[in-house]
Amino acid sequence: MAALVALPSCGVTGDAAATINDTDISRSELETVVSDLAAVGQTAITTNGMADAEFVRSVLTSLIIGRTTDAVLADLGIEVSDSDRQFSEQRFDQSGGAGYSESLREIIIQLNSAVSALDRAEAPTTDALRATYERRPAAVGMLCLRHLVVPTEATARQAMKDLGATGVDDEAFAAVAAKYSVEPNATTTGGALTAADGDCIALNQYQEGFDDRFLAGALDAGVGRPFGPVRSSFGYHVIYVRPFDVVAKSIGSNYASSAGDYLLLGALADAKIRVDSTYGRWDPLAGSVVAN
Repeated sequence: MAALVALPSCGVTGDAAATINDTDISRSELETVVSDLAAVGQTAITTNGMADAEFVRSVLTSLIIGRTTDAVLADLGIEVSDSDRQFSEQRFDQSGGAGYSESLREIIIQLNSAVSALDRAEAPTTDALRATYERRPAAVGMLCLRHLVVPTEATARQAMKDLGATGVDDEAFAAVAAKYSVEPNATTTGGALTAADGDCIALNQYQEGFDDRFLAGALDAGVGRPFGPVRSSFGYHVIYVRPFDVVAKSIGSNYASSAGDYLLLGALADAKIRVDSTYGRWDPLAGSVVAN
């Protein structure tokens, strides 16, 4: 049986359903969107005002991402243009939006217009990317990692001992990964986790495809310092965030091809997002609102 969540009575204001840094999404805004979507058959609301909890969380996630997109645009000084809006209006009308309320139509068009505007974002300078990466690697919207994985915690700790308590360089970690890791091809890859087009993998790909415990460790790791042991479903890992200079080319290439996407992923990773427990909680490992 699907979990349900109560929607507040119409017109409730004041209490926030979620807060992104210092910006609120009100309960009434969330309620209006869910109610309007129910009116066009996207979900159902019971006679006593209960809605499917997972659906409400997905709507709140979209609103959080939309608000974060607005903040990124404001920081960049990019305004939504008439052409952004016209493009979004055309897409909405072509997608069969007949029957949607004017308020719901406007919210969807605003969200899509902001996404269109974000496509015009330019990559930060190398120095700016370096500063962000060294402060918090995930804030650039991607992770650039090496790791080693072994069957036992004792072996992982021995590898950590070999690496030493202080930071190590990229080649030193690769050598230790080649020595210990049971991952296929570790002797040639040095434990590098790479994408088809470079040394770094977009944060949303980690959120979608990697073990949560591994990702939690990767988000906690500092640049150039082995982190672990971290237990996952595959064994015990030692995780290493590669130094900026080693992966700068890959980071720069990713930003050159899709600056807006990485800026948004980084902003979501860096934001302080709080969700009212009525609806769930923000999970940085999923990049979405999840059940408590």
